Amino acid sequence: MGKHKKWIQLSIFAFVLLIAAYTVAGSVFGDEERPPEVGDPVAPFQLASLDGEKLGPASYAGRPTVINFWGTFCPPCVEETPALQRMYEKYEEQGVVIIGVNLGEKPVVRVEQFAKQFGVTYPILLDPDLAVRDRYGVRSYPTTFFVDASGVVREVKVGGMTEGYIEAAIQRLLQQS
Repeated sequence: MGKHKKWIQLSIFAFVLLIAAYTVAGSVFGDEERPPEVGDPVAPFQLASLDGEKLGPASYAGRPTVINFWGTFCPPCVEETPALQRMYEKYEEQGVVIIGVNLGEKPVVRVEQFAKQFGVTYPILLDPDLAVRDRYGVRSYPTTFFVDASGVVREVKVGGMTEGYIEAAIQRLLQQS
């Protein structure tokens, strides 16, 4: 029994070692994309807007951009929408873009009614299969990415924002541009 016990232990050890090597190799050599973080280039995507136009960060290259992932079902999202609209109106002439990425809500008419109710004029893009949400690593709503004019993520805010916070973040983007 002693000889078999030793071989079983060695087999288990070799199996664990193989799994560890596979995990390390996968993280070092794998091409799986990770969500953009502060200092990273903004991750590219294109989604249909409420108007049916295909848009994404590249559509606004060279402009400071705020990418806000939100849903009509999310109380903090509802609360910050009027502030985002006011900041869009205030800073649009300075080149600032706000993109609202709706998180897979159906029917789309709900999103259209929401935008109309709050007078949203910034682009709202639809992420029906949540691929962009997943690509950006969004797990809590709202989540907002502040991107400078050179296309680099300068700040990521998880959770609701006050108007003062949004304005300060936009001003920082303008200073970096």
